[in-house]
Amino acid sequence: MVLDTRPDLKLKIEARLQQLFDRSVELKWTQNGMSIRITSVMGGDGYPANYEASGILQLVALLSAIHNDDIGALLIDEPEISLHPQHQAFLLEEMEQVAGDPADPTKKLIVIATHSASMLPLRHINELPKIAFFASARQIPSQIAPGTDILKRVKLAALIARLGTTHRTAMFAEHILLVEGPSDEIVASQLARRLGLRLLARNAQILPVIGKGEFVEVAKLFRLMNKRVSLLADLDALADDNTLVCFFSDFPEAAAIADKIGRTNLADLDRDLRNALSTFIADHKTEADTAAKTYPDWSSKESSPLATQRLTLARVLNDPESFGGKAASRATSLRTQYDVLLNALCQLGCFFLRRGAIENYYDMSGMDYNGKPDRAAIEAAEFDVKDADELAAHYGDVLAALRHAAPNQLVDEDLLLRMKLGAILTPVLLGMDINSSNAQLNALAKNTIGTASEVFALANKSTSQQVRLDVDIASPLFKRATFPFEIGLSDNPTTIVPQVLPGIPKKD
Repeated sequence: MVLDTRPDLKLKIEARLQQLFDRSVELKWTQNGMSIRITSVMGGDGYPANYEASGILQLVALLSAIHNDDIGALLIDEPEISLHPQHQAFLLEEMEQVAGDPADPTKKLIVIATHSASMLPLRHINELPKIAFFASARQIPSQIAPGTDILKRVKLAALIARLGTTHRTAMFAEHILLVEGPSDEIVASQLARRLGLRLLARNAQILPVIGKGEFVEVAKLFRLMNKRVSLLADLDALADDNTLVCFFSDFPEAAAIADKIGRTNLADLDRDLRNALSTFIADHKTEADTAAKTYPDWSSKESSPLATQRLTLARVLNDPESFGGKAASRATSLRTQYDVLLNALCQLGCFFLRRGAIENYYDMSGMDYNGKPDRAAIEAAEFDVKDADELAAHYGDVLAALRHAAPNQLVDEDLLLRMKLGAILTPVLLGMDINSSNAQLNALAKNTIGTASEVFALANKSTSQQVRLDVDIASPLFKRATFPFEIGLSDNPTTIVPQVLPGIPKKD
């Protein structure tokens, strides 16, 4: 209706449709009202608008509202529906052209609710206060106030500026797992895929930062958005200084965790361990220097006084016996103490690569590739041909961080099947005799729980001495090696059902 009365607005819309789709909008009045037709600027007959793709029709309506200068405020729910990502980006640019203070007749207030990273107007850190974050139905929306000190951080401004569409999905996630660089992201994301950890489905996102120096600032930023934040850092972030430990020690829940291990706070424990490590290195300088020479340091290319400290800590955590003699005994004791600290930090979401850096976990045999991301890609490409359990054990430090970021992510079908099977076994066993037909048994099951019983196939395997029921799975959607099985009147269904439908094993 508006386009029919506003030829200037109609031309505005047609100019954009021609640019994007080589289409024009044709409006005609008929006896049944207004008829909207689409014509191609390349020639040919027009056709009714309802023959066109829904995205184009939605775009006509959205562009009409966006450029209608009679509208002062526009609320749009999910403008991305049915639109190609590039067209979403185009629509965002169109909205930004006219968005502003409605006191200006050429501007309007525009509010959108979106699930699309392409529709997220975030190219500069100063644009963050324009966004309200809905983390979950259990929390009120959060918004960063303009002028907040954290918005002045240079490193955070650089992070926001380099966020591509993929990493912008972190703005929609409930839990953010920060990792140190693209190599760690490649390995962590491919490991999660191989082991069936559905991060995105559990509203979790891996986000790489550039260097350990960004961890705290980025974590603070996302916590202002009411997001749960965890991180996976190289070991040098623990060996070099106490920045990360102090940050997590200030979490409200950290006091109770420290209390359980008999400490005032975790930062004090870290300080004591740091002193103990320095004393160990001083007392066993020869052993520490020898161990450091044979352990690859991927955290830094230049030689520094911190290198020996980093590599000694890696040896202590992974192979304390390699120091030999009395040093080995002290190293073993030191590892036990460090385990207490690291396990406490894990509860808070702070994880460290105990071997040093992600490259210390690779199978480096025969590898000759330039650049850390190339090495990570080659390593991750081999995950599909490796045994899942061995892979999980080898990358245990990474896996622990992934599970923290996306807990309870596995779909356990056995839980539901168990209830259905348990509901039919007792009534069928009590209602059958040695002469009951298979049809009668399956009908009895159906009368008990309805059509869900058709997932199972029951058969009478009774003898003259005892009643026996054979239970199989009829549906091809549920293959189980534990089926078929037999059960009799003297057997306890509450014992047998969990055995044949054990579910997914719980991980520590």
